[in-house]
Order: sequence, then C-alpha cells, then structure tokens
Amino acid sequence: MSAAFRDAIRDDVLISLYDYWRSRKSGEKLSARADIDPADMPRAALPYVVLADVGEGGKQIRYRLVGTAVVSEWGSDFTGKFIEEITEGTYLEFVRGLFIDVMTHRCAVLSESTFRWDIGKTVWAHRLYMPLASDGETVDMVLIGQTFSRSDEPRDVPWKLIEASGNHTELGRIHDTS
Repeated sequence: MSAAFRDAIRDDVLISLYDYWRSRKSGEKLSARADIDPADMPRAALPYVVLADVGEGGKQIRYRLVGTAVVSEWGSDFTGKFIEEITEGTYLEFVRGLFIDVMTHRCAVLSESTFRWDIGKTVWAHRLYMPLASDGETVDMVLIGQTFSRSDEPRDVPWKLIEASGNHTELGRIHDTS
C-alpha cells in the first residue's frame, strides 16, 4: 500500500473504502466486482459508493449503483444512466478523464475539486476512483467513493491547481502507484 497516497485521502469515509478495496486485491491482479460485497464494506461508506461500468477506453460509462448520499447531493438518482445523460461540457470531460486515468493506469485515483450549482452554492467534492476487472487485468468497472463538504473557505490542499472552468475547479489528482 502506498502510505503517501492513503495519507493524501484525508477523508475518513474514503480511507475506509480504500482500505476495504485494497483488502480485496490479490497480488498483481485487480479485484473483480464479484470480490466486492456491500455487506462487508464499511457501513459508513455505503451511502457514498458509486459503481460504474466502463468500456471502450472510457467512451462508454454507465452508472450501475449510486449511493443515497450521492443521490441526495445531486438531487436525483442516476443509477442506470450513461454519463452523457447527467452531465455535459467541461464537467463531462473532467469526470470522463478520471475514468480514463483509472482504466489507463489500473490504479486508484484521488481527486478533489469544487463545483458550483446553478443555485449559487459551492460544493467541495472528494472522489476516490478504484479499478475493478472481471479478468483481473482489464478495467471494466470502477468503484467510486464520493463525499462532499460545503465551505466558502479555501481548503488546505497539497496540490497545485490542475484545471479551472466556469463551473468547477480541480485542485488535485494523484494516482496510487504502489
């Protein structure tokens, strides 16, 4: 395990989900969806879990499961929907980029960003994307933990600004290279 990556998470829910995902990994092979049992997951993490099917190098992303806290924050349940049905523009490309990172590097990816809702509120999103592979090699699903916080105060983040657009700013993205 990469201690530096784990320390960068800084969110108890996401740390517990990361530890759970790591405990399911066997050697160099990636865990499969069949290795992930919601009954064994940390109970506090379940509302923040998202499962997404991925294919075609990140061109096809379909949300299989969306936790209740994520549904509450977004204001709708996007279970069963394709990514293009729920977002567009630069934010679509930003989120697709996270999936592509996971698929390309076959490792967990941590991202922290802000985004503004149309109603004027700003939300900090803390995302942890973790690869799953039915064959142990090719990423075909991503286990995601996503938590939120609200604050107008800048967060102390150890990363430089990566991207800024009209409705979101990614403050950092790191890969678990262990």
